[in-house]
Amino acid sequence: MTTIAYHHDSKTICTDSLTSTSQTIVSWATRKCRRVEDGFVFASGNCAEIEHLLTHWHDNQFDKVTCTFLFVDDEGAVFFGEIRHGRRFLEPLSLNWAIGSGANWAIAAMDFGRSAFEAVEYACLRDKSSGGTVMTYRHDERALWVRTPIKPNSSMIVNSLTPGSNWR
Repeated sequence: MTTIAYHHDSKTICTDSLTSTSQTIVSWATRKCRRVEDGFVFASGNCAEIEHLLTHWHDNQFDKVTCTFLFVDDEGAVFFGEIRHGRRFLEPLSLNWAIGSGANWAIAAMDFGRSAFEAVEYACLRDKSSGGTVMTYRHDERALWVRTPIKPNSSMIVNSLTPGSNWR
């Protein structure tokens, strides 16, 4: 599935870049951040359901989908989101949070003082469905989020943060 971690104090979201289906790796270089009309969506789950979520974002009318997501609105507020009864529900976040198959690993890492980057790195070590490049999306640089190219198996990090840097 994936690991997407939000570190509240630093206003940073980090993601892995692995996409897999069943027992097969589909891509090592998937961007988990997508622009919608009123902000950005970071989604975890079945690829077809994520596409359905993005396609019907404006209408707020959805088939039965089980993907979860983080949403950052154009004002910069961060929300946990899910689809219930065919509608989008958003819960404002005021603490560290993570979604995806590696979420528990990432939340535990942040509970022990790690950054979102380190949390996703750790989740990638423990979760069989998370991997690839860890990408960092800094809250104050939202304009760059969907423009930076992704290269498979690289150590590229969006917004020029480097692994091990202490930016908290």
